[in-house]
Amino acid sequence: MTGRGREKGTGMDKGEDKGDGGRGRQGGSEEYVILRISEEYHMKSEDAVSQKKPGGLQVNRRTFIKLSALTGAAIGAGQVLGPAITHSSAPAAGGAAKPLDEKWINTSCINCPARCAIKVRVVDGKAVKITGNALSRVSEGKVCPRAYVGLQALYDQGRVNFPLKRTNAEKGKGVDPKWQPVSWEEALDEIGRRLQTIRQKEEPHKLLIFTGLNTRSSEDLIRRFADAYGTPNVVSGDALEAETLKAGNWMADGHYGDVAYDLDNTNYILAFGADILESSRPLARLLRKWGKMRREKPNRTRIVVINPRYSLTAAKSDQWVPINPGTDAALAMAVAHVIIRENLYDSAFVSRWTAGFDAYRKLALDEYSPEEVAKITGIDAGDIRQMARDFAGTRPAIAIGGREAVDWQNGSYTAYAIACLNALVGSIDVPGGVMYQEGVTFAPMPALAGDGVAKKGKSQPALDLRKTQKHPLAEVATNRIPESLAKGEPYPVEMAIGFNSNFTMLAPGAEKWDEALKKIPFYVHVAPFISEMAYEADIILPATTYLEEWAYDFSPPGAGFAELRLKQPAVAPRGKTMPIPDMIFAMAKKTGGPVADAFAGLGDCAEGFVKARTASLLPWKEFVETGVCRGNDYIYRKYETIFATPSRKFEFYSGGLKALYAAKKIATEGDLAFLPHYRAEKFIGEVGDFPLALLPYQPLMFMENGSQNYPWAQEAYLPMNGVGWQVFAEMNADTAKKLGLKNGGFVWVESASGKIKTKVKFSEGIHPEVVAMATGQGHWSYGKWQTGIGVNPNEITGLDYDSLSGQSVFFNTRVKVYKA
Repeated sequence: MTGRGREKGTGMDKGEDKGDGGRGRQGGSEEYVILRISEEYHMKSEDAVSQKKPGGLQVNRRTFIKLSALTGAAIGAGQVLGPAITHSSAPAAGGAAKPLDEKWINTSCINCPARCAIKVRVVDGKAVKITGNALSRVSEGKVCPRAYVGLQALYDQGRVNFPLKRTNAEKGKGVDPKWQPVSWEEALDEIGRRLQTIRQKEEPHKLLIFTGLNTRSSEDLIRRFADAYGTPNVVSGDALEAETLKAGNWMADGHYGDVAYDLDNTNYILAFGADILESSRPLARLLRKWGKMRREKPNRTRIVVINPRYSLTAAKSDQWVPINPGTDAALAMAVAHVIIRENLYDSAFVSRWTAGFDAYRKLALDEYSPEEVAKITGIDAGDIRQMARDFAGTRPAIAIGGREAVDWQNGSYTAYAIACLNALVGSIDVPGGVMYQEGVTFAPMPALAGDGVAKKGKSQPALDLRKTQKHPLAEVATNRIPESLAKGEPYPVEMAIGFNSNFTMLAPGAEKWDEALKKIPFYVHVAPFISEMAYEADIILPATTYLEEWAYDFSPPGAGFAELRLKQPAVAPRGKTMPIPDMIFAMAKKTGGPVADAFAGLGDCAEGFVKARTASLLPWKEFVETGVCRGNDYIYRKYETIFATPSRKFEFYSGGLKALYAAKKIATEGDLAFLPHYRAEKFIGEVGDFPLALLPYQPLMFMENGSQNYPWAQEAYLPMNGVGWQVFAEMNADTAKKLGLKNGGFVWVESASGKIKTKVKFSEGIHPEVVAMATGQGHWSYGKWQTGIGVNPNEITGLDYDSLSGQSVFFNTRVKVYKA
């Protein structure tokens, strides 16, 4: 259903009887150890202030933290392995004590894109603890809270342990797929036959591939398969994150990618919508560096957070600036105005290593005075001036962009404006400034010759409209896919394969994905779990988790220097699960011909592929023992080589974008299109009907694999609110009172797309014209620890895009809030 008035269930009342006596039992007599101990501890805690949890159990935050410290991650394994078991050395009847079979395995995490190096403690074949690998220089031996959840992902009783085939042709939310187990041979034979048929018709472009949170080695093989097969349609979830930051960087320095920052040496951070302690990447490194910046320096780094929401990062910073939503570009340009007018910029760097400064200077001085920008942003002109003087006078300083600032229609230009501030104060490739991430040099894979079928398929336009006039810079435009599938344009899809993807939960207009997936004649989903997206599949192939497989990985930019991480099995795979690389090799073999040939000499399996690609970096035995391959120390001031713009300098006026527009014959309204600038955002919904802006944010324990079925993550889900297991409509207290709302009462949050029901939470830390809601909840498939808990604000978020990058817009939907 679509349109106004569509109602969503609250999913808030999860204390109903589950047939387990409310004591957290599952699977008959199998006790969930952590829950049983938590309950006993809670009964002794006289001052406990608790929340209700699924199953009727009462566990408060203090109890949870104390229990975690007392029992460790071993309890997490116990809770999903069945009855309370101990690995003690107590003697068996009539015998001597049995020694523990204990070992530590070096591998790496995958619960966020940081891919931190970790160590796993394995006792008698069971993983019981996860900690950081001290040999990693990126995370410095630390991990974030998401890492510990790996144990609950590994031992989740809801995992798929063998291939499944749909026997109900009807599809849709709430429709029973009637899964039937099949053998791997049967599943792969059917997939192979369909892949062969599509290629025999010389229509390989009609294969669509989705990729989610996969290892880098899996991604490399998936993309090689797509190239060999001949499809241009490999669609990642990147355009549901912050592709606008990459586009803004490209306009400035010619690099379409994330930025690394030298946080060890910076003295000042201006964070535009960047949730450094919650959802920025690489998270574990940022958390570690926060401690260094704030506690381990003689003069701690000053941090100013610009965000309509008083985030966890804002709470730990020196200053919170509650800006009007969608106006960050204007503020960045006003900061530039002050720095230029007061001659506070780095004239030596600007004159030697930048281009287009005169046009940028004129625009900033003519259009962005603090007085004019104060009217746009809601920030006092005097505060803007002081912010600019502090930023320019506390060098080295860096300006960082984040989702709340750049996931807008004109987000690429906002990111561009933020990037230009770093150049203005000379913070480019210097200690304490922006760094240019060095990559890992793998052993090359054999070149793909590509037959005529593949070349024909690759020449077809991509389904997501990347590199077109609609999105000329886009590497991917994820959320364009439902529209293309629904219309069958530019061509219909015959088959799709999804690898660890769950865009149904992550994308604005989430239900569009449910409808679109029905349009695919044959859909194969590859994952350890039956997520919402997997629910529409014809075949499910059960993948191993990262604690059961071989792979290589590395972080997104952050450290500057290169560091490769090894994944290796800590435990044996559960059931009949298979690593994704092994599936790719099998699919290629079943497809045959040039596709099979493309995988010859690549190792034939996950372990063999990792060995083949990393053999030139360090000896295999050493890699297995250490788990990391570290690069050299970062070298600064590589100005002659780092800029990839037409001028080979940092560009305040984007020559690269101008050349691209000319090549694609895209009309513009003049030079403003090639300069950083502010343009008023267009909201979805009239302000008279929907007076508040919806701000869906990612909390710290938002799990990026598309699942939230982890009690540890759920318990600490909303640290700023001190609760878990739910989602609030977080509102400014004065605004909420004017609407006659009661703190903690149920409300409807309604947009032009529909409405959802949840509880309201009053706060002094929310902009008066904003409603903030955490994302990640509202699941309707897979797992008692997530199904029916909370709501998903993406369901009522409108569809819109940044025109340059194809990034989905998350923050321009207007809503109204009223009593339920």
